[in-house]
Amino acid sequence: MLSKIRGRKKPKTYGYVFVVTYGRSGSTLVQGLLNTLPRTLVRGENNMYLLHLFRAMHSVQAFRKTHLKHNPKASHSAFFGLNEITPASFVESTRTLVTGHLLGSVEPAEVDRLGFKEVLWHRIRPAETEAFFEFLDKTFPGCQFVLNERNHDKVVGSGFWQGQDEGEVMQAIRRVEEIQAFLRETRPDRVLDLRYELLTSEDQATSDAQLRSIAEFVTGSCDDALLDQLRETRKTGHGPYPFGKSRDRDKRRANASEES
Repeated sequence: MLSKIRGRKKPKTYGYVFVVTYGRSGSTLVQGLLNTLPRTLVRGENNMYLLHLFRAMHSVQAFRKTHLKHNPKASHSAFFGLNEITPASFVESTRTLVTGHLLGSVEPAEVDRLGFKEVLWHRIRPAETEAFFEFLDKTFPGCQFVLNERNHDKVVGSGFWQGQDEGEVMQAIRRVEEIQAFLRETRPDRVLDLRYELLTSEDQATSDAQLRSIAEFVTGSCDDALLDQLRETRKTGHGPYPFGKSRDRDKRRANASEES
């Protein structure tokens, strides 16, 4: 049995990249651009379930610390086996679980980099920010963060936030921006800043600079062929209201406002 364990094939090691932003910032466009990169698979939103796994780990560790004195190694203990639940086991299990979810039906050999974009980072409480990202670093070693921003007025007026209190919306956006600032300060070599207005700029040099930065940040380089592919992706609408359609919708609203 021991020989079989020693001979077991180690799981493939991936690079990981996460898009950290808020709703209607152009995050789905960024997701599409990342998926244009070779051997890169970046999934969409997942209701930030990683945060629940992080909190579960801290909950059980607090419980474990309280009851280790009750001899959990003994089979007659009410807490038998509690000592086996360690942070390391949570990290390994989380990596296996999330990696499997991100791959889905895609063959592992076809991908080198995995990740997802999410717009619910504001749910991370200020007091748990540092510990959460330490957990993320241990679970996904060397993970990179793409920070996307957009003009607040455009964001707040979008369909994603409609029906919500504007003050609460701004609070959520500012909370994400606090997290982005935290990542810039603590992990500067693993952070890329993007801005929707620059990505979608009609000035090609401005847009190209953003596109090249994505490829160089994730893959290390960007030749002309890859830049052309990124340009084509940029032209494609992404999200429930692709940016081309959003512009038309905004124009219609502006015209209606002027007429009234």
